[in-house]
Amino acid sequence: MGEKDIQPIYLNFSAQTDSKRTQQSIQEKLEKVSRKKLGAPIGKKNAIFVDDINMPTKEFYGAQPPIELLRFFLDKKGLYERADWEWKDVENTTIIAAAAPPVGGRSPLTMRFSQHFNMFCVPEASDGILENIFGTMLDGFLKAYNFAEGVQNLSSAAVKGTIDIYNKIAKELRPTPSKFHYMFNLRDMSKVV
Repeated sequence: MGEKDIQPIYLNFSAQTDSKRTQQSIQEKLEKVSRKKLGAPIGKKNAIFVDDINMPTKEFYGAQPPIELLRFFLDKKGLYERADWEWKDVENTTIIAAAAPPVGGRSPLTMRFSQHFNMFCVPEASDGILENIFGTMLDGFLKAYNFAEGVQNLSSAAVKGTIDIYNKIAKELRPTPSKFHYMFNLRDMSKVV
């Protein structure tokens, strides 16, 4: 199977994500194969990519309804139509997910759900790796737009300074229930660089 044989379905979870909207987002992209089957177009496969899968807020009993819906989908290979409760088999569809460590607003994933996945843990990048990545990006930008040589020589110092500030902010401004928005990641740093 090549890249052209896969039809992606992107879902971005947040604390407000609910199971109804999750199911709608998936079913909108699935094609009707037969009266009781949904799936990918002929000759293709669906890949549902769920970003921040451990973000949905836990309900009163501790469950996360969007995740439970996906677990049910993986266990039974299908979904119930919400309008008439008719069962629909789903074929040629898989789920790929990304999660961050369970801190701040994120919750740990249950074993009942995570058993369906092969997990890869990617360690945080060291300062040296970040300097290499962002330094290369900034150097390329400064050269592409013909900045003066004096400005281009400041690239390394600008990247090192930005990484130092990022590390300090991420360490000292931790998320709390009243300041849950204090969650910093490398996207924030890339906006500066």
